[in-house]
Amino acid sequence: MVSSHGFKFGGGVAAILTGLFLFIAHVLNFIAGSDYGTVLGQSLVFIAHIIAVFAFIGIYDSQGRKNGTLGLLGMVLSTVGTIIVSAIVYVEIASASGVNVSSVFNEDVPRIILIVGPLTFVVGMLCLGISTILVRILPRWGGSLLVIGNVVFAIGSVAGNAEPIISVLGSAITCGGFIWLGIFLIKMKKEDNLSY
Repeated sequence: MVSSHGFKFGGGVAAILTGLFLFIAHVLNFIAGSDYGTVLGQSLVFIAHIIAVFAFIGIYDSQGRKNGTLGLLGMVLSTVGTIIVSAIVYVEIASASGVNVSSVFNEDVPRIILIVGPLTFVVGMLCLGISTILVRILPRWGGSLLVIGNVVFAIGSVAGNAEPIISVLGSAITCGGFIWLGIFLIKMKKEDNLSY
């Protein structure tokens, strides 16, 4: 069985990698300027979402019983949302490599997935970020950056032509939050319950 300290350390490493991969991916996709990005960029987004599950577990575990309903909801929705979003990104990788995927996204079920997945992820990240701010075990600014970054991402999805640059900005802010929380998780000891 993995110890709580193991979850914190692993979650910290996962949080740092998630932030870095998301930011690098969005920068690569922005530079490429295509609708579905680059194969490398989308692959990094895919990997970031898979690794994010471990970051969510580490963040949740580090806050223990103080998470409350909001923290639990944030961890569950973030995890479910990121898994669904991974399926969407997987199809976008195929599109970036030149495969025509328009028929995939035009079916009823994938259309529902395109709406539910990102929405579940954003609501989960907001809950997790707000819980982190309120619980005060992890750095509040880390939680704040997760909230702000996700709000910026959400604005980007309705920003039309400005979406690519807003996504880079959102990924930079979210990256900062993940890295800040990740470094703190790695340094945390079992007995640490300090307020920040």
